[in-house]
Amino acid sequence: MTIGNLAHTTAILEVLGAGDPRLAYNQLKHVLLSLDQDLAVTAAGYSLGYASDYDSHLGRLDDFGRDYTYDQRQARRYSDKGIEQIARHISSEWMLEASPTLTIEVVKANDEVLELVIRSERLAIVEMRDPVVEMVSSTGKRESFPVDWRPLAGEAGALRQEASVRTDQLRQPDVAVSVLWTGEAWPLFHLAVLRGLDGASLPLDLMTFGARATVSRCFLDKAGSADPP
Repeated sequence: MTIGNLAHTTAILEVLGAGDPRLAYNQLKHVLLSLDQDLAVTAAGYSLGYASDYDSHLGRLDDFGRDYTYDQRQARRYSDKGIEQIARHISSEWMLEASPTLTIEVVKANDEVLELVIRSERLAIVEMRDPVVEMVSSTGKRESFPVDWRPLAGEAGALRQEASVRTDQLRQPDVAVSVLWTGEAWPLFHLAVLRGLDGASLPLDLMTFGARATVSRCFLDKAGSADPP
């Protein structure tokens, strides 16, 4: 495995290097070092070219066999097992690095109107549906809110889009804005509130559960503490 080889991969290049083959090469080396150095992982290190200078895969397997007194068939068996361990580690421990991200930015929040800008970002290799925006009442009734998703420029291998949501329904104390984003991976949610716009800010609360984020009003009692509706 070389930096040039990684430049032609897809998943490993994006997950470990965010599109940068040199970074992906170094991160893969750190993955090898972070795993327990049993014989299978060591054989995989030879096979990938981190512990052997041979150009061919067979040459690297033979190199491992000579160093650890195994024939080529045994060396390949150990290497295959080590590659599986590395792939399992990357898909579990490193998948967080590839998690889709959805940001909800409040650009106006007062007693009359709530205006949100919703931005999503994901790697092209992670399959996700378009986020679904709904108005949700305390009785559980859901009403889809039509949005127009606009593509945004991003780094190579990344897909970004944006939509604006403007509603006055939050004047009702039992209505919240819900964003559901489902797909291949669990998303990470962020809420940014730009306060001081168009009068006093409306206290807001963000709750997340699984693939859903909900923005609702906080209500202040006379002492100034927030109480749920």
